[in-house]
Amino acid sequence: MNNRIKIPLSKTKTALLLIVPIFLLISGFLAILQPESFISPSFNDLGKIKLLGIAGGVVGLLLLILIIRKWLTRKTGFTIDKSGITDISNASYTGLVEWNDITKVEAKKVGPIKLIILHVNNPEKYINKAKKTSIRQMRKNLHFYGSPILIVSSRLKIKYDDLAALITNEFEKSKSATTQNKTH
Repeated sequence: MNNRIKIPLSKTKTALLLIVPIFLLISGFLAILQPESFISPSFNDLGKIKLLGIAGGVVGLLLLILIIRKWLTRKTGFTIDKSGITDISNASYTGLVEWNDITKVEAKKVGPIKLIILHVNNPEKYINKAKKTSIRQMRKNLHFYGSPILIVSSRLKIKYDDLAALITNEFEKSKSATTQNKTH
């Protein structure tokens, strides 16, 4: 494979994520400015309501900043080339997953979530090069799915079925190219 396939991040899907931090921000400000409107029979401490409002506002603001930064990024969300697959659309990305490390590509639906699982021959290699904040999640992925590397198309500008077919097709091409190189 000589060509490089680039799939951008979906601006529309990322923009939809803005609903949560905006809700947190508005709720937080209302809890700070009008804590009495949040009083209920089980929770009537105005000081705690204001404190929760501040916490909600801060979390909402941080999420808003992170999502807007992701939305404004010009980086390609997903790349397939002769070396392998690079997915930066995911919070727990590990950089390049090399073709020669991938043993199997599996498309799987878990409830409403559709995943593409890249099974690799050395999972610890990818867990060790992940960001510290992602290591725990990657270990859970390894335990539940048999691989630390999961791809979700929800943040990419491509449909799940199309992405699964593309990855499977390119994986098969890379394996046949590797087999041909070994026989020559």
